[in-house]
Amino acid sequence: MCEKKKTPLGQGVLSMALANFDSWLRSPRTILMLLFIAAICYLQMCGYEMKLTETGYTMHLGETLFYEFKFGCNMPMTTVLFLIMVSELPRRIAYQQYSLIRSSRCRWMAAQLLYCLMMVVAMIALIALFIALMALPLVTHGNGWSDAARIASGEIEPYEALISEFILNNYTPFTATLLAMIPVFCFWLTMVFVILMFGVWGSPVFGVLMYAFLMVANVTILFEAFPFQLILPIQYATLDNIISGYDGKEIQQFLKVIGVYAALIVSLIAVMMISVKRVELNFHAESKQ
Repeated sequence: MCEKKKTPLGQGVLSMALANFDSWLRSPRTILMLLFIAAICYLQMCGYEMKLTETGYTMHLGETLFYEFKFGCNMPMTTVLFLIMVSELPRRIAYQQYSLIRSSRCRWMAAQLLYCLMMVVAMIALIALFIALMALPLVTHGNGWSDAARIASGEIEPYEALISEFILNNYTPFTATLLAMIPVFCFWLTMVFVILMFGVWGSPVFGVLMYAFLMVANVTILFEAFPFQLILPIQYATLDNIISGYDGKEIQQFLKVIGVYAALIVSLIAVMMISVKRVELNFHAESKQ
């Protein structure tokens, strides 16, 4: 069992998580990477505009958000930039040592987990905001699926639609966007938990290098040369990757992948909650980044 210590009012898990989050958000490294992510979102919208021009289609804002999150908003690039932003976990700031002394290790670890959750949610929200703002000049007013209206009017065939029939028939643009955000959320949360776990073990660089390798492995290694199939996490990071090729069984495949993510996330939390009671934690060096 974790040792219990009396802590002053405001020194709870949420307070510690917010302090870490505030320090991360104000970091020059975070601000710089967010500018790069905004630039990537702009490039994504430029490509999206070209597609709409070529096809002559019109799309609403909700559809546009879903379309981008279905592919992860250029998942490899945004993940690499996010990886740089979270490469220091736990953060080496003076407050870390103070909060560890004033609280129990389990409470401190819970605050770190909540902090990671806040970073992932903030990243997804900011990308959605960037996409929405940059898509305003391109989209038309309205709701519902434009592809469904075009198919119903006979303008296009179902295979010509930008949105798959599975999505058109079962979800609204809003719920479909939330569905597309779930794999991105799970992939990034797993990534930051792995980095945090190695950070607690005293080797934060190892977790960063491992994920950096996994992000470029598919283009640097000829996997076809192996006699067995290798699975990379990036293959299950977007809704499009997860349900493609599973016609009629999309939801079953989606739930299977999310179930694996959930089991992995719970396992990482359990390992960290056990490890934090046994490792030596030292945060005397204040981060300059």
